[in-house]
Amino acid sequence: MTNEIRLVQFFELEDADGKKYRFQNYFVGDDKSNVPGLTGEYEFAPFQVQGSVSSLNGDNSQIQVLFPAIDYAIRLVEKASGNRRSRLTLTTRTVTAAGAISDSGPQEIYIGLGASFSEDTIELRFNTAADSVASNFPARRLGEDNVGFLPLDSALSLR
Repeated sequence: MTNEIRLVQFFELEDADGKKYRFQNYFVGDDKSNVPGLTGEYEFAPFQVQGSVSSLNGDNSQIQVLFPAIDYAIRLVEKASGNRRSRLTLTTRTVTAAGAISDSGPQEIYIGLGASFSEDTIELRFNTAADSVASNFPARRLGEDNVGFLPLDSALSLR
């Protein structure tokens, strides 16, 4: 008897206009809905998430979501302005051998950084939406007046 860990990931991308695209990567040919803690239907799409790394410094975590280069993945990139104006909510759950989905699991929110294309793959890059802050960080509201244009990564230059 082998102990297998089965995971399903639920991908909800909100584009620049607020439209949501929902996919899951486990149940082929089955639109999943009524998953505890999630709303809407999630269609099957063959995607893979990779690259999340945490550090002791609390830097932003970056991930890549890989899709095959097919029509719906190209439309995702186009609708989100090259994946620079998108928000991703990624939920991971375990699946039993009978196909039952667990009630809880990690849910992470990312912002789009960009995308790249190859002959057979589309890579969407994301960064965590929140960064940790040290205790000596100034107690000021961040805006263009004291930071300049807000960056898409964790590097801030205080004036």
